[in-house]
Amino acid sequence: MKTLKHIAFILAALLSTNVALAKCGMNGIFCLSQRSTLNKNGLIVLEFYALSQPLVSDLNGKYSVYLKSSGKKVQLNVIEILKGEMWVTEVVLKPATGLRVGTRYTLEIDSLPKYEDGPKKYNDSTKKWERLSFTITDTVDSDIPVLNSAPTINKETSIAYGCGPETFVYFNLSGQDKSELFAKATVQNKKTGFSTTYILRIEDGLAKVGHGMCSGPFLFKEGNNFEVTFQLFDQSGNVSTTTQAISFTKPEPAPET
Repeated sequence: MKTLKHIAFILAALLSTNVALAKCGMNGIFCLSQRSTLNKNGLIVLEFYALSQPLVSDLNGKYSVYLKSSGKKVQLNVIEILKGEMWVTEVVLKPATGLRVGTRYTLEIDSLPKYEDGPKKYNDSTKKWERLSFTITDTVDSDIPVLNSAPTINKETSIAYGCGPETFVYFNLSGQDKSELFAKATVQNKKTGFSTTYILRIEDGLAKVGHGMCSGPFLFKEGNNFEVTFQLFDQSGNVSTTTQAISFTKPEPAPET
């Protein structure tokens, strides 16, 4: 009976959202941007999950990656790779040549293994996963993002699920820019000196630093004391100055009542 309850709990956690279900699968390639448009000088940040991570080292080798429209291809060059601590790796891609304004491009990766569907984005309107595509705007953004204020801790959470804990520290973080903004976070372990850098979404003025039940960039291993610095990173790759380090302790699960 306990085993059945345990399985039921795990399934309930996985089915809580479609995104969670996808993230707890065996593989997947996801886009950091939540928009269907891309600046004329825009970058694309992809996250490779679990069994999709080994593809990263062979992008534009065994696996050509490009934007395609009306039979014409624009190669995407890898300009940065960021390795997370738990089953995730990010790749920052830049078009090798100019993109045509008003044209819709689909992102393609050739010769993928049979288990790999390729880059997908979840459509909240249709409730379906769709192929990743962008319409190019005439925006050429070279402005440095500006922080509205120094980031601060908003809240901490740690929830024990059947497959493992979900642990996050939420930071108030917002800025001004004419492009979509992300947070480039660097977390350092004060005990070991080990640090990890990863690009995060900013949602409702918050950046989540940590990891989910199945994956995440920051694990908070070996000790309880950490610090984080942020840079604002926009869709065209412009980066703000680095914030002052913010110290925090590893969130612990709330005691059972």
